[in-house]
Amino acid sequence: MAMMIATLSKKIALTDDVFELHYILSEKKEMIAGQFITFILPGVGGRSYSILELIGDSAILIIKRWPQETGGRGGSVLLCDASVGDEFKCVGPVGHFVLSAHNVPRLFIGTGTGLVPLYSMILEGLEKKIGDKYQLVFGVRYKKDMFYIDKFEALKEKYPDSFYYHTVVSRDPADGIIHAGYVTDFLSPKVIGDFDEFYLCGAPAMIEGVENKLSELGVEKESIFFEKYA
Repeated sequence: MAMMIATLSKKIALTDDVFELHYILSEKKEMIAGQFITFILPGVGGRSYSILELIGDSAILIIKRWPQETGGRGGSVLLCDASVGDEFKCVGPVGHFVLSAHNVPRLFIGTGTGLVPLYSMILEGLEKKIGDKYQLVFGVRYKKDMFYIDKFEALKEKYPDSFYYHTVVSRDPADGIIHAGYVTDFLSPKVIGDFDEFYLCGAPAMIEGVENKLSELGVEKESIFFEKYA
C-alpha cells in the first residue's frame, strides 16, 4: 500500500485529553465505516487509529492523548500535540471491523475513543438504511470524559425511530440521564433482547468483559464483532 502524507488542518479539544483531528491527505481515498489509518511516526513506528470520516482527501480522527508515563506508546502525544500544518506519513484505510450486510437491529458498545468506529458505522448504517434499529452504549470513567453527546442528540432527532443511545460512567454517580457503573453492568436481557448483532470497541479488558456478559445472556459468538484498542 502506497505511503501518503497527512497534513493537520484543524485540531479541536473535545475533552482535556481527547482531540478531534482534521487532516488533508496527499491523495483522495475511500473508506468503509469502521476502518483505520496507520501513521508511521518518527521514533515510534506504526500506530493505527480508527477513522471517523473520510471524504476525498479530507479525513477526521478522534484520538486520546496518552502519555508514555501512563501507559501510552508515544504516538498519540505526537499527533495530539501537533500544530496545524504539521505533516505525517501514513497508510490506509484498511480493516475488517465493518458493518455486516444483514438487515438486522444492532447494538453498539464502546468506551472512550472506542466510540470512533462505532459512530462511523452507525452513521453509515442509518444513511444507507442497513437495518432499522441502531442503539449505542457509550461508557467513560467520568462525566467530564464524555464527548459527542450533541451529535448523538442530533442523530436521535433525525432518526427518532431508528437510533437511541445510553451513556455510562464508571467513576461518577448517576444523574438521572447518565447511568453509573461499567458498560457490562448496564447490559441485561431487557437491553439486549431486541438486537441480533453486537459491535464492541474499547480496551481489551472491556471487550472480554462484554463478550462474557453477552455469552451469559445467550448471545452467540457469531453475532459479536469487536476491535480491541491496545
